[in-house]
Amino acid sequence: METSPEVERPIWRSEGGFATAARHTQLRWGAPLILTAVLYLAPMKRARGEERLDLKTLYYQEDGGRIQVIAPSAQLEKELTSTLTIRVDGIYNAISGATPTGAPPPLETTAFETIVIPAPAVRDDGGDDREPTGGGGERDDVGEDRGEDRGEDRGERGERRVTASRSKQAKQPTYFAKAGATPAPGGGGGGGGGATTSTGGGSGTTAAPSSGGGGATSTTRAITETTANTEVPKQEIEDARTAFNLELLKRLGRHTASGMISYSSESDYESWGLALRDAVDFNQKNTTLIVGGAVNLDKVDAYFLTPNWQDKTAYDAMVGLTQVLDRKTLATVNFTYGTVNGYLADPYKVAEVNGVTVPEQRPDSKNKQILYTALTRAVETLKGSAEVSYRFYSDTFGITGNTVGLAWYQKLGGHFVLRPAVRYYTQTAADFYAVRFSGAPEFYSSDYRVSAFDSTDYGLKLIWMPSERVWFDVDVERYAQEGQDGVTVQDAYPAATYIIFGCRVWL
Repeated sequence: METSPEVERPIWRSEGGFATAARHTQLRWGAPLILTAVLYLAPMKRARGEERLDLKTLYYQEDGGRIQVIAPSAQLEKELTSTLTIRVDGIYNAISGATPTGAPPPLETTAFETIVIPAPAVRDDGGDDREPTGGGGERDDVGEDRGEDRGEDRGERGERRVTASRSKQAKQPTYFAKAGATPAPGGGGGGGGGATTSTGGGSGTTAAPSSGGGGATSTTRAITETTANTEVPKQEIEDARTAFNLELLKRLGRHTASGMISYSSESDYESWGLALRDAVDFNQKNTTLIVGGAVNLDKVDAYFLTPNWQDKTAYDAMVGLTQVLDRKTLATVNFTYGTVNGYLADPYKVAEVNGVTVPEQRPDSKNKQILYTALTRAVETLKGSAEVSYRFYSDTFGITGNTVGLAWYQKLGGHFVLRPAVRYYTQTAADFYAVRFSGAPEFYSSDYRVSAFDSTDYGLKLIWMPSERVWFDVDVERYAQEGQDGVTVQDAYPAATYIIFGCRVWL
């Protein structure tokens, strides 16, 4: 998955289509450790090999009627011989709904205010409006007070008249034809914007001529104020993706070597992948060393470029270690290094540069490092098992991500396991992220997935094992994000609920 490296919730059109924003196909919490934890609690022992059929269906729905995803999948694992196993899995994703375009919300509102100030009150006979002084030529304080009172009354009766007109000018950005081109300056400087008048850079006054004989004075001023617009522009999308993986595993003494080929296709993305891995057992199979590598050859339909289909190539290398610390405790640590080259932007995301909306532009290469650790511990007295995990991500886009997860597997009777879980994720923004851009930046993106934000994921999973051969499970999760840069509006970050139904049949 490309953008939003490790945002765990569904993301579309990133490295082959539907993944999960926290990549939906990293479906959460680590499947191998989940299975290990369940097996600690399972009451039955298997006498046969690991032949099984897994069926799952994901339903994902963002709040506010935004993105909806339905994704059924199936995986078959079968032993062809005592040392050779085949795995085949396929998935179908149907996605529809509204998603942010990357364009910013309207920024400014301009208000015009005209103030009519009444003329000073004067006597009809042209005399002094002040009350006569008292005898001896001395000022009569009482008379003065009365005169001032009457003058104030006249001012109040000629009450101030104010007229105002306000117009919100939400810019409808024109789409720039070529990605990577430097937009011409002008066109509104930082977005929406409306008319301003007179002096002082957007705020001034213009006095109308006084009417003869002490007429009223008219003052017009333009007030420019930032709006509290909280909605980002969105567009409706609809697409479907199909994908499959074919993997062969061969056991040779202490080694279990595997090779996998994968293919994914949708209307605007195509991906071929190849992965090789070897797991070597040591210490009476209490220690397993895993080394592997993968390559993906992708094509992206950037419809505004020539040629339309752009190449993207990804390489990954991984080394990991799984250690049984005792009969109740399992530890895992692995490190992945990857590099991606080619067209790395999202062709459906735009950015505003010098007031003009253009396709986003990202660097054409990226390196990434991922460290993952997990510890699973069975607690026999509670008939449960705890799992804590940590994941660190860093790339040359400038994004650093940290994920902490905690899950508890509780055995309920002889056939049920309940798993509450929570995960917290935080990331920094890419070096080229901003809500608006000015000047002539080389790279620019306003995609919220590469902004600075936090996310929280929590939910419950129930596993039902009615027999040795059949397991069922249902997983209900809630996912929420919050921007951390103080600039990107919260509407850019969707919250979502998703449900996963599963069934496993041991063959």
